Formats: sequence, structure tokens, C-alpha cells
Amino acid sequence: MIVEKFTPEAFISAPRRGPAIPNHDGTLALYTMSTHTIGGDTLKEIRVMNIATGESRQLFDDSKAHDATWLGDGSNTVLLLKKGGEGFTWLITIDANQSPSEPHIAGHIPAPVQSLKVKSLKDGSIAFAVVGLASADGHLFNREFKKPAHSGRVYDTYRVREWDTYTYSQKYAIFYSTLTKREDGWKIAGSLHNALANTDLEAPINVYEPGDPRSDYDISQRGITFAAADPDIKDPLLSGVSDIYYVPLASFSTASVQGPQKVGVQSDELLGSSSHPRFSPDGSMIAFLRSPRMIMEETKIYVHQLGSPNAISVFDMVTGKEWPLTPSGFEFSPNGHFLYITAEECGRVGLHKVDLQPNAYPRPLLRNGSVTSFYPLSQGNNEWLLVTSSSLVESSLYHILEVDGEGERTVSSATKNGAKLDLSPKQVSELYFEGGGDYCVHAWMIRPRHFDESKKYPLVLLVHGGPISAWNDQWSTRWNPALFAEQGYIVVTPNITGSTGYGTEFAGAVRDNWGGRPYEDLVSCMEYLEHIPTIDINNAVIAGGSFGGYMMNWIQGHPLGRRFKAMVCHDGIFHLPSFVLQSDYLGDDYEFGGPPLLWENPEGLERYNPARPDLLPNWKTPMLVVHSDRDYRCPITDGVAAFHALQALGTPSRFLTFPDENHWVLKEENSLEWHRQVFGWINKYTGVANRSNI
Repeated sequence: MIVEKFTPEAFISAPRRGPAIPNHDGTLALYTMSTHTIGGDTLKEIRVMNIATGESRQLFDDSKAHDATWLGDGSNTVLLLKKGGEGFTWLITIDANQSPSEPHIAGHIPAPVQSLKVKSLKDGSIAFAVVGLASADGHLFNREFKKPAHSGRVYDTYRVREWDTYTYSQKYAIFYSTLTKREDGWKIAGSLHNALANTDLEAPINVYEPGDPRSDYDISQRGITFAAADPDIKDPLLSGVSDIYYVPLASFSTASVQGPQKVGVQSDELLGSSSHPRFSPDGSMIAFLRSPRMIMEETKIYVHQLGSPNAISVFDMVTGKEWPLTPSGFEFSPNGHFLYITAEECGRVGLHKVDLQPNAYPRPLLRNGSVTSFYPLSQGNNEWLLVTSSSLVESSLYHILEVDGEGERTVSSATKNGAKLDLSPKQVSELYFEGGGDYCVHAWMIRPRHFDESKKYPLVLLVHGGPISAWNDQWSTRWNPALFAEQGYIVVTPNITGSTGYGTEFAGAVRDNWGGRPYEDLVSCMEYLEHIPTIDINNAVIAGGSFGGYMMNWIQGHPLGRRFKAMVCHDGIFHLPSFVLQSDYLGDDYEFGGPPLLWENPEGLERYNPARPDLLPNWKTPMLVVHSDRDYRCPITDGVAAFHALQALGTPSRFLTFPDENHWVLKEENSLEWHRQVFGWINKYTGVANRSNI
């Protein structure tokens, strides 16, 4: 696919690839790819790529297939799950050496399951685990087969809704069994066992969230480890507290005798948020991420030697050297002697290596773009990695990276470094400006592909969500700065106070300061951009989602709002004191200088409330409000209220909603309409040629 102009239609119809996963000998890579036809269907494929040549072919084409992975038996067999009728799930194997490939049924699981993981065992069998709902007796529960006669839901705890779903009365659990090879192929060897049986635990943690639940559990020959919330903690203000558990298994063919055991942590913080557990290759250690009670910018890596009392911090007690970056993920090397770590740094997601020994310090392996996944190039390979990354102009890059050298080779670039979409790295630059205090703020600037330095361009200022998040040199299928730029704008994405990758102090400074430093940073940003000759500072628009949407509402009530011709508020927060009680996430004592409860902390919640009576009369800038029905993080009532306020004030405004979307607009045709409406709105007020019906 090659396009002459990067339009919303080209953006939506461009193929979207998943991470590349190498096979046992590093000759093939397994990946998923979806391609949407405007006005039609989406083709969802499982594909294999020849790592030496970059050539690929389709392995399986079925929209109901998911969680494809290499079986791990030393062959090129792929194992996947496929949704069947009445909630059943098929376990299917495919020989990637065959062309055309023929799927074979390894068995069926009598319930909807997801998040498949496999591990080869010494006896030649394959251990596998999946995640599904458990009934009261601990068995797999098929909610599609056993539908109640009524639609009522009853709740006795705070957990009513999460992300975009009303939580089920049943709890999610990890189920495991084995596959054995017979004359007619691989088959499920026995019934599935619940690793969480006879407990009140639910795992993996955040199973309702949009991320991959496989990140929060792992399996080894010795057992299963997972992250879960403490069921004994009932206080909603502690809903973010979680721990790591270990389930010893004598066999994956029998039920656990000991059950889950909590992994202790040697830390001054008794309560924390734990995630991303990983077994070492020999199964003797469990490493994981942990932060003090949802203070994510202070996340550290801990390692637990099985049989020892507590897990210890890698940088505090193993290497003995502090590291200023915050790890976002990690994996053990195949020999277990070091860790590969991903971390944000100055608008990028880099890859680093650290030896698990005293005085070791992380060494950067890759600092360009943003790493999304990495795997040893082949089984037991400690020298080369297969890395998947992206950038602001490249949607998917597969490349081989030498661990202890400078060797690097591109396997496949989805967009040829942007060229297939009429984009170029030359469009992207960086700038630094003085923030609202004695500190500098970093920002990305993206210009139109056919930029003319003799002309002035209108400005789009994008504000990220979070608030603890960042704009990185990374491709996005939702907020894509290059797509805004191709409408004819210079786009600036400032990493204001609260942004990750600039130190824990800078990220944490947004707490109890939502409308303070971030607002002043944006004021300073506009003052800095006034001096860039190619920017028409008097023809500017601003847009943001989630916390960025909150900032749109906050800016509306303040002088900065008058500097923009139009605004776009996506899933924003209108009335802060009531929002925290409507959201699926209540928060903690850190966010607003006290409990997020309006009867206990009215001043803290009102201080940065966009709906304060003294601020609302100032809402004069035309604004598009976008909010969807299934957004339970920032409920739609806040979007409706903001729109109603604008209408009552007589301010030009429009409301866009999607009844089938959540905090994110993900469905392809909905995303296309989102872009048409957003671009139509800002183009109308800046005078840029309108590309949509307004």
C-alpha cells in the first residue's frame, strides 16, 4: 500500500501489525496484521515472516482467532485460540512449514478464554494456561451458555464498572493443563485446573483493562505466578493495591496442593502496586514491577529467589546503583544473568540491559523511536534480539539488534520509514522551552510533509492524557500527530509537568497540581512558539483527551483559552468533585492533596475544578466535545455537562458521541468519523480547507 497523501482514509486503511515473535531457531517471525477496507470489513490475519528476507505469507485468516504463539517444542508449530459457538473456545495448531497451512484441532475448552501462554516441559509435553471466568465451585464458567433470565446486576463492593464493562459476579482465574503429542497431532491431555481455586483472588490484575492480561502472569516448569489485588482490602481508596503470588506445581496435569502464596517484599512501603511478574529461565526466581500505591513514576524492579523470605529491589540491593529512569517493562535474558528493560526517556521508549550483579548499571541498547516488544532472536540466544518498535512516522519496524555490539539490521519496515504514507522523518524535530517554573519542557514538533519555510502555518497544540504519561516518538492509531500535520498544520506535542521520561520529580509534580504547573507550562509553550517564524500563533487550535480533555475544560475558564480559535475536548472531566465518585478509578490521597471525597476534601477537589462558578462564564472558545457511552474511566455525563454548559452560554459547540466505544475510539469506521469531525471542526475555525461535512 502506497498513498499520495496521508489522509484519515489512508490512516484507517493502512495495515496494522502486531509485535514480531521469533521461532526457536530465529528463521521465522509470527505476527498479526489487520487491514480495514473503508466502508467494508477488516481482514485479520496471522502471518509468518522469513527473518532473512522479510518476505511473509498468511498462516491463518479468521477474525475469531487470537493469542497465536509458537508451541515451543522445537518445531514451527503455532498454537492459537479460536472463539466457537455458545462460548466454547477451540485450541488449534498450525504447521508453519506447510503452505497452504492446515489448522488442526487440539481440543476445545467449554468456556470463553483468553491470554494463552505455553511452556515446554521436560517430558516432551507442553504446559499451557489461559484466563477465564470461574464459577463459585472454581470451575470454568461459560457466561454465554448459562445466561440468566433477567438482566439485573447486584453489587456489594466498589467494583461496579471497570474501563468499559460492568464487572461480573464471577471472578477471573488462570486455568492450566497440558498438551501431548499423539499420532493425530497435539491434543489436550486432561481437564483444566484452576490455579486460584479455594481463594477469593482474581487474576490477572487489570483483566478488564485494555492492555494484554498476559503481561500480568507467567508460567514455568515449577508453577505459575501472577499479580492480583488483595481480597482482604475493602477500602476503595486502596483499590490500586496489588501483590505477586506464586503457585507451586508438581505437575501441570494435577491440581495445586499448596495454592497461591503471596510473595513478600522488602520495602519501607507496606502497600504497593505490583505487576508484570516474570520467571527466570530456570524458574528459580520471580522478578516483577512494583510502585508505592499507584505512584507509577516510582516503579522499581524487584526480584524474588524462590524459598527466600522477601523480594528485593534490583537497583537498591542487587546492583547497588540507583537508576534515574522508570522501568515500564523487562524480561530475563535466556541465561538469566541479566535483564532487558524498557524505559521512557526524553520522549522515547528505549531498551536497556543490566547485569544482575553488584555495581552493574543499565547500558542502553536502543534509544531511537519507541520499543514495543523484544525477544531473543532464537531459543537460548543471549547475543541477538528481534525488536519491534515504531516512531512518529513509522508504524511498525522489525529489526535485529546485537546485545553486546553495534550490529543492527532491519527485517521489515511497514511504511518504509514513512515513505509509503507520504511521510518523512524530516518532518519531525524537537524543541525545549522554559516551563512555568525553573525547569525546561521538551516537546515534539511535526510539520506537514511538503513544508514551505517561506510560509506561516496554523498551529495545533496537543495535550496528552494521564496525567502521568507522555508524547513519545511513537506511532499511535488514535492520536496521531502526523495525521494532524497533514491537514496543513504545524503540530506541537509538549511534555508538560506530569510527563514520564523526565525524572520522577517532574512526573510527580502534577499531583495536587492538575491546573497549576501543567497550565503554566502550556502558557509558556505558546509564548515560546510566538517566536517561530513559520507558526501563525494567532491561528491556533488546541486538543486533548482524558487528562488532556480535562485541560481543555480548565483552559476554557482561563486567559489561555482566548488564544485559540477552537478546541477539541475528548473524554474530558467537567466537574472534578463528582467525577471521582463516578469514575471506575477513585484515586488516592496523593492526587488532590487529600482523600478524593468531596465531603472530606472539598477544598482540594474544588481548587482545580473546571466547573467552578467563577470559571464557567469565561467559556467562550468554540469547542467540539467528544464522549462515548462506554467510557467508565471518564463517564459520559461529564461530556454532556460540558456541552450543555457551552450551549447555555451561547458558545459555538458540538457534541460527538459513539454509543459502542469506550475511553478510546477504536472501531475503524468510528475512528474515521472521529477524524472527519475533529478535522472538520478545527479546519473550519482556522480556515484550512475543509475535508469533512461540518
